[in-house]
Amino acid sequence: MDVFEAIYTRRTIRHFKKGERIPDEIVERIIDAGRQAPSPENIQPWKWIVIRDQESKKLLADLAQETSALAFGMAKYEMPADRLFYVVPEARVDTVEGMFDGSLFRYPENADVVILSCTSDQYYDIPYVPSSIHEITDMAFAMAMQNMWIAATALGIGAGWDSFPCIGDERRRDMVLKHFGIPYGWRPVTAFCLGIPERARALGPTRYPFEGVTFSEYWGKPYVRAALRKK
Repeated sequence: MDVFEAIYTRRTIRHFKKGERIPDEIVERIIDAGRQAPSPENIQPWKWIVIRDQESKKLLADLAQETSALAFGMAKYEMPADRLFYVVPEARVDTVEGMFDGSLFRYPENADVVILSCTSDQYYDIPYVPSSIHEITDMAFAMAMQNMWIAATALGIGAGWDSFPCIGDERRRDMVLKHFGIPYGWRPVTAFCLGIPERARALGPTRYPFEGVTFSEYWGKPYVRAALRKK
């Protein structure tokens, strides 16, 4: 698959075919794509845990449901917002209800493989570490995850990341650290779920138009696409 096709057709997949196993070689290729991401001073601020154990995946699903139910269940007015207008009416009710009770985010337990993805800021031995280091390492980590997502799409594998098991109060994060033996100083950021899609998902989230997010030379000056410029 062409890289631009993979970028444009990438979707968050939450429903996977049961019993469909992804070959280890494919999982390794996806992680290898993440390893190739750029990072400042080549620090490579990432570690991955490949999880197939069903009990471990269920733990992540339980934590995801608990966190998301707290997040969305307490702000129900937010979920029917205009940004979700692309969800067709017959699917909107199920989608919103799944957000309110957290069941929408249980997909780690249905994925064939969950790649628990971690990062750390503990790379620098200089006396003063600016707060921006945190932002830089997170940016490098995010680029690694994007590489993996695009690679999975190009290989025909469904993927979706679920950060709800890893965020929220420290109790849940401690449970993840202890269960998977992750040392303190490392932060589990997301459960990256892989599987064979249960169904195709052609329609994706809407994006703001190019002209709505791009300026020329300074903020507020519209960028005019090359095809629309006067000769």
